[in-house]
Amino acid sequence: MTKHSKKQDRMAVWLPCKGYTKRWLLANYNRPDENWSELVNLSANRELAEDFRRRLIRGESRRDQSIKGRYTAQVAIEISMDTFQRYGWMLSPTEALHFNTRLERDVKQVLHTYCAMLSVTGMSMADRIKRFRKATGITENDWDTDSIRKELQRNAKISGDDDFEQICKKMERKCWAVLSKSGHITEQGKELYERD
Repeated sequence: MTKHSKKQDRMAVWLPCKGYTKRWLLANYNRPDENWSELVNLSANRELAEDFRRRLIRGESRRDQSIKGRYTAQVAIEISMDTFQRYGWMLSPTEALHFNTRLERDVKQVLHTYCAMLSVTGMSMADRIKRFRKATGITENDWDTDSIRKELQRNAKISGDDDFEQICKKMERKCWAVLSKSGHITEQGKELYERD
């Protein structure tokens, strides 16, 4: 599960995952070099990096459940030599499953927030999904459109409300600032309208 590069002293743990999770990890945390074109380094997100490190083990877990066939992709996640020696160099199938659950939840939160933002324009769900794909690089093979549509229909109101409210507030502030600058409302009116 680990690969070691002597030149850079970079080590990695291979994480089986879904295609869209791999795309998200690479878009946000890829730190390539001449030896690794795709190598995820989670250090930019301390909480996520710590969660991953806590899940590492040193040896094989024979009695653990198998996750073969559940994931279609895999991604290399960089670990330091210190992490290798102190915590371990692999994930048990159960820990890989739990870490993937967290990553999938994070990606779905991005989907919900992005689509909630676009929904205020009156854009159709199909067009929002197309724009999401274009922005993130997540292809049909990574995450099929029917699954994305079902995810949005089932859970959009649950997970995206807080983010949607923040987006609306920012849009409102921008609107009031433009109207104030153009002279359509006064500064006094702007302050009144911006109150919660």
